Amino acid sequence: MTSKTTVVTVTYGDRLPFVQQSIERALSFPAVSNVVVVSNASLASLDQLVQRWPDQVRVIELAENTGSANGYAVGLEAALASDADFIWMMDDDNLPTAAAVSILHRELTRLTGLLGSDRVAVLGYRETQQADIAQGIPARYIRQPRSSYFGFHIAQLPYKIWRRLPWGKRAGPLPTSISLPFAPYGGMLAHRSLYERIGLPLRELVLYVDDTEYTRRITASGGRLFLFTEAVIEELEQSWNTKQRTRNIYETFLLGDSDFRAYYTARNQAWFDKNVWAASPRLHRINRAMFLTLLRLVARLRNSRKRLALIEQAIHDGESGALGMSKTFPLR
Repeated sequence: MTSKTTVVTVTYGDRLPFVQQSIERALSFPAVSNVVVVSNASLASLDQLVQRWPDQVRVIELAENTGSANGYAVGLEAALASDADFIWMMDDDNLPTAAAVSILHRELTRLTGLLGSDRVAVLGYRETQQADIAQGIPARYIRQPRSSYFGFHIAQLPYKIWRRLPWGKRAGPLPTSISLPFAPYGGMLAHRSLYERIGLPLRELVLYVDDTEYTRRITASGGRLFLFTEAVIEELEQSWNTKQRTRNIYETFLLGDSDFRAYYTARNQAWFDKNVWAASPRLHRINRAMFLTLLRLVARLRNSRKRLALIEQAIHDGESGALGMSKTFPLR
């Protein structure tokens, strides 16, 4: 009997052209049998998706925009309630290539035989989301060390300085695969038993970093998460926080054009780093202090003190456990 792969995606706003292309591409491959689309109060009429693919597309309409964490939780619940054997999480603007379909299914089957179906997930390669890999940075520097803060770790500071020098810019070869501690939702494929084991995304995170917390559960409990660089997933739109847009993480937070994105990302990252990623409280405090020192320095140099105040409030909220939908930044 042929295994069934169900794609789960979440959309919002007026993004029908994106989600329609994504579904069309996914269903063009025999390996993909169904698509579950969760509408976070989408402004576009998604009925036409069901009309076009009546036996393959299911749209779940939510009355309001609840964020990606709840959206994917609802979608995963629906996929697990169906007869799907495999679930492939996808952003609404992701276009899987033929290589991604074949490589990820093949490698998942191979790794399942070695590790068990509920202990492994595989991930497609999105160049903008995996910018460090695309730039040829060695794997030991791609994987964030435990107790890092917003990705900053004092042990990696010498390398980060060196790679910005002219002789440090030489890129290494692109690895065929790399083991990661966590990853974005988009492009992750796993057997249903893995999703049953790790549960659903943490709804209180609302959006941003919810995928980091969710996929970390795979590896925190002894499972493995592998990214395959030849399994390319194309993107119709770049995310707001990609490294191509700014020179460093400090500018990403301080100069971005969206307060609500900066708030939720900073709040949830601070919560994750303190409650999930900190293996050494002492190292966590050191990395936190150095990150905030550099952030404040860049804010002064770039005249971004208003955004700095917002980020510092977000960090306070995250570290004190004040999660959920922000009254200051409700989603529309």
